[in-house]
Amino acid sequence: MPDFSGQTALVTGAARGIGRGIAETLSGYSADLVLADVDVDKLESTASELKATGCDVETVDCDVTDQDDVAMMVDRALDRFGSVDVLVNNAGVATTGSIKDLSLSEWRRIININLTGAFICTKEAIPAMIQQEDGRIVNISSMAGRGISYNGAANYTASKWGMIGLTKHTAFDLGGYGIRANAVCPSLTLTPLAERTTTQAERDAFAEDVPLNRWAYPKDQAEATAFLASDEAQYITGTVLEVDGGSQLHSKKEDDV
Repeated sequence: MPDFSGQTALVTGAARGIGRGIAETLSGYSADLVLADVDVDKLESTASELKATGCDVETVDCDVTDQDDVAMMVDRALDRFGSVDVLVNNAGVATTGSIKDLSLSEWRRIININLTGAFICTKEAIPAMIQQEDGRIVNISSMAGRGISYNGAANYTASKWGMIGLTKHTAFDLGGYGIRANAVCPSLTLTPLAERTTTQAERDAFAEDVPLNRWAYPKDQAEATAFLASDEAQYITGTVLEVDGGSQLHSKKEDDV
């Protein structure tokens, strides 16, 4: 079981969904948390629930595309806890539609938040991690980064492929400093947003094509993240962990050829 006692984990996009699940799981493994999001109300609600369990939590209103915001977030972590041991780049957004209708401004918005934001957070955390001679970065990509997104648009798919490339190059550049970087690729995950935007029939139909017969839960993605950030994975870097229940495999309903 991972143990993050005495370690600080910084999680972006932590107010809800997978980010919240990651925060809850790391809290359960005794990490001190710095939680960042632009949805301050939801973020404070998440933090309050974690504090009630005894977790030490610092919240930061942070736009990951703003380098000054990100620098402030890292400084807050260092001032409060003295280290940045784990960075989880989870903040992300999506848009829908065909590439033929995709505007340049919308392309740039998604790439800027999902990919450039992860770069900025990594860049700002590196000095502290180098000084510590230890650090773990987990980038939350998507199974869209292994193919395409059938729900999101081309900008989302491109950003998630980019997250994998960023992960691998970060691992290559920083391994000599004792810093590891890995990525998690979630499939469709049953967050509150997914529950609101899909019907039970749609969810059942998707589950039928998953070898494990269900959607992922935020906890599934969170446990994978915690493992990659833990000492149990100390010789794993530059890898991509697909947490999808086998959904990228051929439909189990198809006959073998």
